[in-house]
Amino acid sequence: MSNLTKYINNLKTEFDKASFDILKNCSDEETLLCLFAYYHYFNADNSCILDIVQGNIFKWDAMDRIAGVYVDQESDFNDLDVLAIKFTENADFDFPAILKVFKDIESILFNFKDDIHIRKEVKDILSIEENRITSNRPIKIRIITNFDPKTISKKNSILKALSLMKPTHDNVSYDIVFGYDIEHEILEIEEPKEYVDDAIIDIDSSVNHITFGEEQSLIVNVSAKSLKQIYELYYYRGLFAQNLRYYVKNAKVDTNIVESIRTFPDNFWYYNNGIILICDDYLIQDNSILITNFSIINGGQTTKLIGETDFDKDFYLQCKIIKNKYSDEKDRLEFIANVAEASNTQKPIKDKDLIANRPEQRLLKKQLANAGIYCQIKRGEKINKKLYPAAWQNTTNEELGQFLLAFVYQKPGTARGGKATICGNKERYSLLFGKKYSSDLLGDLLKIKAYYKLWATQVKKNDDGTDPYKVGLVNNGMFYVTSIIGVICKIFYHTNYPSLINCAVMTEQKMEIVSQHDIDHHIFVEDSDFKDNIFALFEYCYTKFYRPGYEFLKTFKEKYNNYSNFTKTNSNYNTYVFRQIAFEYKNGISESDLIILDRIVYSASSEDLDRDNKLLNTYVNVVSNDIDQTNVSDEVAAVIKEELIAFRTRTYKLNHIKAYEVFRNASCDRIAHAAPQTLEDLKSLRCLDEAQFTLYGQSIIDIVLKIINS
Repeated sequence: MSNLTKYINNLKTEFDKASFDILKNCSDEETLLCLFAYYHYFNADNSCILDIVQGNIFKWDAMDRIAGVYVDQESDFNDLDVLAIKFTENADFDFPAILKVFKDIESILFNFKDDIHIRKEVKDILSIEENRITSNRPIKIRIITNFDPKTISKKNSILKALSLMKPTHDNVSYDIVFGYDIEHEILEIEEPKEYVDDAIIDIDSSVNHITFGEEQSLIVNVSAKSLKQIYELYYYRGLFAQNLRYYVKNAKVDTNIVESIRTFPDNFWYYNNGIILICDDYLIQDNSILITNFSIINGGQTTKLIGETDFDKDFYLQCKIIKNKYSDEKDRLEFIANVAEASNTQKPIKDKDLIANRPEQRLLKKQLANAGIYCQIKRGEKINKKLYPAAWQNTTNEELGQFLLAFVYQKPGTARGGKATICGNKERYSLLFGKKYSSDLLGDLLKIKAYYKLWATQVKKNDDGTDPYKVGLVNNGMFYVTSIIGVICKIFYHTNYPSLINCAVMTEQKMEIVSQHDIDHHIFVEDSDFKDNIFALFEYCYTKFYRPGYEFLKTFKEKYNNYSNFTKTNSNYNTYVFRQIAFEYKNGISESDLIILDRIVYSASSEDLDRDNKLLNTYVNVVSNDIDQTNVSDEVAAVIKEELIAFRTRTYKLNHIKAYEVFRNASCDRIAHAAPQTLEDLKSLRCLDEAQFTLYGQSIIDIVLKIINS
């Protein structure tokens, strides 16, 4: 525990900054759990302290076993991690007692609703929708301990004994996190390394290798015991830093690899694909190879299991050693990224893993780094907190996508409840990342994240019960409030929007007006009063639009009180909250409201506004099929639509692109009914972006004219 003292003190400082004094009176167990959660689940993002607190069952009773519950966002299936804390003052590890803790927790998880002896605090945290226990959701029961086995061998013997203890339920697994495991994870964030500086690995023969390329990349057979030593020394210090993601547990695959290690070592070379590492250079001497500046980019699972499995007989596995053939730093990094992506595509990885090395993601990461913002684009990446200390300086591409989806494209429900679709849905990914945003805008969106969570904490601390909805709505409403701020800013900068909204008939038509990429500059004025001013903006949004929208819903559904579900749907936002904004701003923003907004909303220059207006033609987000006019009969419109779809099919197949890149279904419907006969008519429909209009506009007009004139 002594090695973690300085990190615990740092964490207490972060809690104080966020107006949480709860750690001052915490037990050592509760403090250690907060420390582990801060680094493991939230990547040292100090804007997530409220989430840490909400997952920690403070003043827990050892009889209840469960000390905290968190969702592992970096797992493949949003695993539910249920944590217990075990402190020991003895040199020996009381393994039988640990096994009982695992079994007790598993029993509690699947019987907590009916067990009258389980405390309310535990039942409440397990009843939250995000923590729902199901028969197929992976559940990891983790014991966090201050105990440090004296040797890797001792640690492995404990983990081996644990692996023999089978959980009752197939979807449950057991895990132990030792004191130095926590410290190693902290080091990855506080002092990250991009590669291992150098190491020596034993090989089967100095002459048994094959080379390729002018740079002399090669394939050799490496000793498993030698690889195990490398793992023990460097597994947390750069060994896997260049992989698409870190090791993700897969029980079936892990079991097969471990069985091969222990039972069929002589056949391991035949059964296993081996590993791939990339390095700056290597030198073969006798039966060993010295490798410099290297990282394993494929085979992390194999390496980890060899490193953590006890075996007596050494064996060999294939190792492809790729020597980076580029001298330019940008080319070197791109080469590493391309090799990592190509060599991992056959693995069961998430959509967000596969987009991690795409050019637009690498450019986004570089752009934000230049603006002083760290953006994680692959799972397992660790932030250097010394370079990015503020909460808003730390984000992920998925989180950034959530705020863009809420602020720019007015879909707060999807932002909150459909996070997985940001990288998994190709059309949504294209909408979000297929264009460039200014760093000023992105930085301000991240400030909403950082300061909203501080405001939510303040709301909870100051709650006196006079507003029965406020704590629930605020805790679940970050993306709703972000969308409200988005509309306010859009109307602030585009003063014609209220009249356009008033003229639109359908809700979808109204939403399309405010769902465009139409702001590309700062949205906030940052001065010495920034915190007070942005808190006042949050309060303004809540009081004037958010709460009234919810109260309007309650006039139809008097007993409705599920704040979480309310904020996970776009339809609730459109029907109740946006309706309130449109009503209040039907004649523009009032003078009294402008007094509030002028303190915090950035005053755009003429150049800023010109850029905003140019964006409205460059990018078009089509939401509604409806238009104000129909120029042809339904029969003719159907024929035009059929021909347009045929044209789109030919075009996207010929150019190897996605169908929506030619035009979307909503655009097709709009064109078919409006039947534009000139390019100017087509442009006025606002259903094609600048690139689509340039590439396909004339072909579309030709199709319409051919059918109308036939």
